[in-house]
Amino acid sequence: MFGWIIGVIVLVVLILFGILFFSTFAIIHTGEVGIVERLGVYVRTLEPGFHVVLPIIYRITQIVNMKQIPLKVEEQEVITKDNVVVKISETLKYHITDVNAYVYKNKNSVLSMVQDTRANLRGIIGNMDLNDVLNGTEKINTTLFQQIASTTAGYGLNVDRVNIDSIKVDGDIQESMNKLLRASREKQANITEAEGYKQAAIAKAEGQKQSTILEAEANKQTQVLEAQGKAESQRLVAESVRDQINQINSALANNGELFLQYKNVEAMEQVAAGQNNTIVLPNKSLDSLGTIPAIGKVLTGSKVAKSNDEDVKLN
Repeated sequence: MFGWIIGVIVLVVLILFGILFFSTFAIIHTGEVGIVERLGVYVRTLEPGFHVVLPIIYRITQIVNMKQIPLKVEEQEVITKDNVVVKISETLKYHITDVNAYVYKNKNSVLSMVQDTRANLRGIIGNMDLNDVLNGTEKINTTLFQQIASTTAGYGLNVDRVNIDSIKVDGDIQESMNKLLRASREKQANITEAEGYKQAAIAKAEGQKQSTILEAEANKQTQVLEAQGKAESQRLVAESVRDQINQINSALANNGELFLQYKNVEAMEQVAAGQNNTIVLPNKSLDSLGTIPAIGKVLTGSKVAKSNDEDVKLN
C-alpha cells in the first residue's frame, strides 16, 4: 500500500516536472510578440523566435498580434444638423504600436477606440445637413481619421484607415429624396434640352448670317467685276474712237480740201437729182469744182448762172 502511494507521488512529480520543462520553451510567431511577467510585474517583450523562460517565476501572460487588424464597427443611429436620423456603419483598420500601453494602460484599448470613433462620428454628422452627409463620405472619413488618430495613440494603437460602409435613412425620407432627385433630373434634362435648342438656333442663325454675308460678298465681287468689265470695255471703245478721230484728223490735216470738195460733190449729186432744185455757190467754189472730173456730169444736167455778187446759181 505504501509503495503504491510512493509510485503515485513519483508519477505526479514527473508529470509536473514535464509540464514545467516544456513550459520553459516558447515560440513566438512572426507578426506577434509575447508579454513576459515576473511574479505579476511586466519584465520584457519577446520578439518572434524561440525563447527560454524560467517557469514559476517568469510567465508569458499574453501573445499580442502586431499585424493590421480590420474591425467592423456596429451600426449606429446619428442625427444630422437638419434633424434627420441616419444609420451609419463603418470599418476601421488599425495596428498595435505600443505593446506596454496597449496591455497595461487601458483595460480594453480596442473597445475604447471604438467608443471614441462612434462619439466623434456623432459630432461630425451633427454638424452636417443630410445632403452633405450623403454626398460627403470621403470628407467624413478624413475628418474622423484626423480626430481619432491622436486619441488612439494613447491606447497603444494606430488607426490606419476609416471607411464609411453605408448610410441609411428612413423609408419616407428616402422616398422624398427620390422624388426630389427625379425632379432635379427632369429639371436638368429640360435645361439641357432647352440649351440644345438654343445652341441649335444660334448655330442656324449664325449659319444664315454667314451665308448672307458670303452671298453679299459674292454679289459685291460680281458687281465689281462687272463694273471693271464695263469700264474696261468703255475704255477700249473710247480708245478705238480716239484712234479713229486721230486717224481722221491726221488724214484731214493733209487732204482736208479734197475731203470738203468730195462732200460738196455728194451734196450736189443729191440736190441735182431733184426737178426744181437751185444751188447757189460762190464763184470761187465753182472754179474749184471745175477741176474735179466727176463734177461734169452734175453740171451737164443743170443750168449755171452767175449772180451779181459773183455767186453761181444752178437750176
